[in-house]
Amino acid sequence: MRSQMIVITIVALAGSGLACGFGGSSEQAPPPITAPSTPDRVTLLEAPVEVLFEVTGKGKADITYAYEYGQTPTRLRAETPWRTTTTRSLTEPVMLVTLTARATGTSPDTIIGCRVTIGGNVVLAEKTAHGPHAEATCSTVPSALTT
Repeated sequence: MRSQMIVITIVALAGSGLACGFGGSSEQAPPPITAPSTPDRVTLLEAPVEVLFEVTGKGKADITYAYEYGQTPTRLRAETPWRTTTTRSLTEPVMLVTLTARATGTSPDTIIGCRVTIGGNVVLAEKTAHGPHAEATCSTVPSALTT
């Protein structure tokens, strides 16, 4: 009786092992499911994007802007609205974007604005100022947006 129980137990264990995939089956298990690959954050930052500098208002303004250290182009008495673009990687060199617009008008109704946009639709900085010789400054580090 005892040997019969041992044989039944061994047969039962062998059967369960085959049912779970142990034994002589030649089929391979399907590969594990993985998430689709996406570029990492650094790769996205290194891709060139369009940086748009805009000044809004009426009349003239003194405009200074920079998108690299050591570079500060200035447009004196530029007609507004005004805009310029550049294409840059947001990490090379570590980029500081600055745009300052100072209205030359002395009217209390003077309005001047600045906006810096990347990629055509991401507003990095936007400011508006009012009054005689109003001044608006937009300044940011674009790569800080992704941290």
